Amino acid sequence: MGCYKIEIAARPVPKARPRLGANGRMYTPKETKEFEELVGWCTRSVVKKPVEKPVKVNIDVFSKSRADIDNIAKAILDGLNGVAFLDDRQVVDLRIRKLPPVDCEKIVISIKETRSVQKCKNSG
Repeated sequence: MGCYKIEIAARPVPKARPRLGANGRMYTPKETKEFEELVGWCTRSVVKKPVEKPVKVNIDVFSKSRADIDNIAKAILDGLNGVAFLDDRQVVDLRIRKLPPVDCEKIVISIKETRSVQKCKNSG
């Protein structure tokens, strides 16, 4: 089973809501798009081929940011999409923690292949 660790020395950027452009099309704000691309490029240096099996993802965010942790997770997962795994629907176990920065703001991501989650049988 594959196991990967990605470290990104950057301030985490929460996923911003899509915006409506002048031409009537929706677009992702520049800061969000650039952060997702950074996550993708950092991941490419570690993961050579996207994982095809279900995965567990652990994310440690070392930041002073007051951003919502769920929006940070969404931006990171979108950056990993198509690079670390084929689609973020493969994530069956997601854990994220926001911790105070030790020396600088950074993100540490661990991705591990796993078996698919088995459904519980009804006890009735």
